Amino acid sequence: AHGSALGDDEVAATKRVLGFDPEQSFEVSDEVIGHTRGALERGRQARAEWEKSFQEWRNNNPERAAEFERVAAGELPKDWESAIPVFEPGKGVATRAASGKVLQALGAVIPELWGGSADLAGSNNTTIDKNSSFLPADNPLPEADPYGRTIHFGIREHSMAAEMNGIALHGNTRIYGGTFLVFSDYMRNAVRLSALMHLPVTYVWTHDSIGLGEDGPTHQPVEHLASLRAIPGLNVVRPADANE
Repeated sequence: AHGSALGDDEVAATKRVLGFDPEQSFEVSDEVIGHTRGALERGRQARAEWEKSFQEWRNNNPERAAEFERVAAGELPKDWESAIPVFEPGKGVATRAASGKVLQALGAVIPELWGGSADLAGSNNTTIDKNSSFLPADNPLPEADPYGRTIHFGIREHSMAAEMNGIALHGNTRIYGGTFLVFSDYMRNAVRLSALMHLPVTYVWTHDSIGLGEDGPTHQPVEHLASLRAIPGLNVVRPADANE
């Protein structure tokens, strides 16, 4: 049953175990058909009510409706590029510091941008300033907000990547997540799936050099950049300086 079709004998045996007539194929009881058709009608009514409510909201909130249509279409705001800062060459700005400044600038003009880090936000510079944390409203933390733009993924790199895929599949937002490059190994299956599905997720992998010192070889990426570039459909950009 794992890698091939069951076959007629196994299908018949399965039907007997489940209490179905093994001689019948695609048999559906009138009770099930009636229930399904009832669900279809309830769905039509719910959709009609939603469409009516949504149209009323559009009429009462034209600016927000236009913003929603832009986001739903996957378009970026006009002139968003002008918000990106320019760094003076030769000043020795760390690329992760520059990345954080760019993220702040983009967060100010792209309201649908949100994300976080696998418990390394202070090192990855992945927190959008002056924004609350994505948490239930009844959470005791003062910055908790169900509309917060900062996600605390915890020390769960694979879970972070998988959650990012789910958020991207839902649509209408732009999600990012950060950790050290060496920990991309934990994320690999979910990263590969995002590439296969062409999902618009952004990974911020910092500390990408064997020059990483005090943590030793466990934190020094060697093969990671080449292995990520080998994943079909994954765009890997390694900036050489702050402006890149």
